[in-house]
Amino acid sequence: MVGILIVSHGRLSEALIASVEFLIGNLQRIRGVSIWPKDKEEEVRDRIQKEIEQVDDGDGVVILTDTLGGTTNLSLSFWAGEKVEVVTGVNLPMLLTLSSYRKGRSLREIGRLVKKSGRRSIILAKEVLGRKKSKRLMKRVEQSAKDEEGDYEDDPLY
Repeated sequence: MVGILIVSHGRLSEALIASVEFLIGNLQRIRGVSIWPKDKEEEVRDRIQKEIEQVDDGDGVVILTDTLGGTTNLSLSFWAGEKVEVVTGVNLPMLLTLSSYRKGRSLREIGRLVKKSGRRSIILAKEVLGRKKSKRLMKRVEQSAKDEEGDYEDDPLY
């Protein structure tokens, strides 16, 4: 099974893992690396290497980063010599796709599926729903948010 490593600025990687596990249950071979302004480049590279080793069972690792460039893409230095595919712009639909398709496919194929899933999940709601439907939807969302106020006070992700 292909391993998953999310490398992000701040706690994004932790939040994404918690969110996908909230939706579909516990995932195997998934880890996150959070990068902070005070972190040294060598230290970050060592943490990424350690986590790759933790999630790789021999089938390789998909590394998802929040942005292209910057500190999170120290992970790019690992793709040349190892079975690693790096995909930038991580989002929740990408993780849902990975959870379903990471067995029995090549690392390259999985990388392409994840990229396609991430791109397809980015939409302008008004283009899909139309203006009238989107106004009704927003009213429902706003009402739902008012009804649920305070429900997340104990959740560390909020």
